[in-house]
Amino acid sequence: MSKLICALVPQEGKDFTYIIENKKSFNGKSTIEAIAKYLISENENFKILLLRPESLNKAEEKKIVEDLLKHGVTHEQIRCETLPVKGNYEERNFIIDNTITADFAFLAMQDNIDENIDEIILDISRGLNFQILILVEAFRRFIVAQKTKNYICENKVPKFYYVYLTPLNKDKTTHEITFEKANVPFFVDYFKNINKIPFNFGDEYSHLYQEFNFIKHIIYHVNECISAIKRGFALAFLTIIDWKDIKNLLDLSCEKLTLNRIKKLIDQLSIEEDNTKIVNLSMNYPLGNLWIYIYLLKTFYKIYEEYENKIEVEGHKKWVKIEILRDFNEKIIKNYFKETSAYTLLDNELENFKKIFEKGNRERKYPSSNLERNFNAHAGLLYEFIDQDNENLRLSYKLGEILDKDHKKKIEDYIKDFLKP
Repeated sequence: MSKLICALVPQEGKDFTYIIENKKSFNGKSTIEAIAKYLISENENFKILLLRPESLNKAEEKKIVEDLLKHGVTHEQIRCETLPVKGNYEERNFIIDNTITADFAFLAMQDNIDENIDEIILDISRGLNFQILILVEAFRRFIVAQKTKNYICENKVPKFYYVYLTPLNKDKTTHEITFEKANVPFFVDYFKNINKIPFNFGDEYSHLYQEFNFIKHIIYHVNECISAIKRGFALAFLTIIDWKDIKNLLDLSCEKLTLNRIKKLIDQLSIEEDNTKIVNLSMNYPLGNLWIYIYLLKTFYKIYEEYENKIEVEGHKKWVKIEILRDFNEKIIKNYFKETSAYTLLDNELENFKKIFEKGNRERKYPSSNLERNFNAHAGLLYEFIDQDNENLRLSYKLGEILDKDHKKKIEDYIKDFLKP
């Protein structure tokens, strides 16, 4: 296994003594240099992501890389990225949305993690205060994104740490390096920016909106899946949601919402004149937030794949056996997502159908006076929408059939309305 250490490139480092884990002492010009020495002494595998603020001279990056190479770190272990920043530095002015800076850091971390990384360490011991705060903001989103990515495989979630530096003497020549566990609560809720993409390009670059318009469909599907899980609509989750479209959208995300694409956008929308660089791009909401929900959608897709071959397709019908719906309810709704109320509701409905099947009768009820209320109350298994197969103990929605003859609205369209938050 391996570690990823992310740090801002320090400026004009001085020789200090660093004590790590109260047991080893190292001399060096930066915290990241001392950490690298420590990990080498412990025979640890690691990678380093250096983020150089655009305002900082590239020579500083070159110095820290040269120092790391002297201590036995290889070129392959070091990745350098130029972090766009906001502010005035040495007669240069940078104008950019701080959210873009945080998203850039988020994507840089995401771009450098792989299945072998089991610890991610953020060095917040050096750098300007507001840059550190932006980096921490990105790191918090990154932690939630990794939890979401591995939601149904918790053992694959890396451990996360902050690095703190504490002076041990008055002249501040000796410091203690502390690794503190970092954690952020995971949450599952509806994504509110339904009709917005994160980027605001302005009128001049209106063609870019079309390129990223697919994001709206991602948000729509995320909310569909959240609704299905929160309300116990297991049959709708497996047979109504358009999983083929979701797979295409996930592929587009991995193509369009990457670090390289953001770099190109920043270059394309940047203007430099009179020692001022302006990036004509603002954000409606953080791209890091969107990636959390993309990973959540990937998790939902993995769940669907687990059950895909258990769905029996016959003509316009997609049949799911009661035992499969029970398994989904127990494993997914109750255990993974802890939706106890939805679990209880669906469990009761499935028990009712089991009894009906045992008697060999179809369930028959008078038409519902309030479709929405009763659809929710019966975990989406409302009589008007359901076909029953007594012999094979399975259920299906009446796909392709029209419920509202006046408006010729198909049953699947009604169900998709119920899946909206």
